Amino acid sequence: MKTPHFTLATMAAIAVLSTGCSTLKPGSTETATSPQAAQAPAAAPVAPPAPAPTPLPTGLSYQELASLLSGGNERTVREKVTGESVVLTLARARGKNAPAGTYTAAAAEPVFFRCRTVASNFNGGEVATKVTGYRFASPTKQKIVDLERCEVATSKAVAVPAPAAVAAPAPAPVPAPAANASGAGKPGMDAQGNVVDSSKVEAGSGRTVKGLNDYEGEITGNPAPGSKFTKLQIGMPMKQVTDIAGPPTDQGAYMTGKAWIPFYFGGDRHRYEMTYKGQGRLIFAGGGMGDFSSGNLIWIIHNRNETGYR
Repeated sequence: MKTPHFTLATMAAIAVLSTGCSTLKPGSTETATSPQAAQAPAAAPVAPPAPAPTPLPTGLSYQELASLLSGGNERTVREKVTGESVVLTLARARGKNAPAGTYTAAAAEPVFFRCRTVASNFNGGEVATKVTGYRFASPTKQKIVDLERCEVATSKAVAVPAPAAVAAPAPAPVPAPAANASGAGKPGMDAQGNVVDSSKVEAGSGRTVKGLNDYEGEITGNPAPGSKFTKLQIGMPMKQVTDIAGPPTDQGAYMTGKAWIPFYFGGDRHRYEMTYKGQGRLIFAGGGMGDFSSGNLIWIIHNRNETGYR
């Protein structure tokens, strides 16, 4: 058997291949990653949360406090105001009648404020504190209010964002008054109870009402805007009706079915009808054949589309 003969170049190539393979992990198919490629990117810095705004000082205003001071005797007022929080803008009291070491909030008012403790740099300004006492000086009629501490309220410098404006809900629409739907869909009427053809309307399609002198009658349909029929009442005599509604556009008498009943002598054997253009028709009963003016109103038919002719 011949011994393999390797040249110098062949041996150098084998050495290079063996060096490269030593960098792989056993059983791994991936090449080694450089430290620069394996380094994770640095996380972005997180901004600290904004500090919560400091609320403005709250308490009674000078006007509200002065209102409490104006009612009752000294003891009653003291009980009302002691312990109350106030927010006041104070200034040094001036004038020969001002008590020493006091402050005022309104130059024209005889109310003076005395501070139990005072900040070293306080020489006036807005304070937020509590009332610790009250007394009334009878000779000078001065009101003196004791305050717990006087120092400038620093929280006012912190801007407090105004609450977001909330749109007021739109007011609910006021529903229109419902139309009188009596007789809806009956002959001469539409689905809303309006009369569309007066000549086809039947008795009993409207609502029964009792009017003047216990007369019973009927009102059918819905009145037209501004109709004079709304001022009429069942049972009115014809003269009173025409005084209110004015003269009709057309009028005439007609026989009723009762006229053909044997031995019937009632007062509803014939009726008298008046038509008013744009308003409707009025029906009367009870008058004599030769004197229709003695009849009384028994039926009001509202019809805004009335032509005025029978």
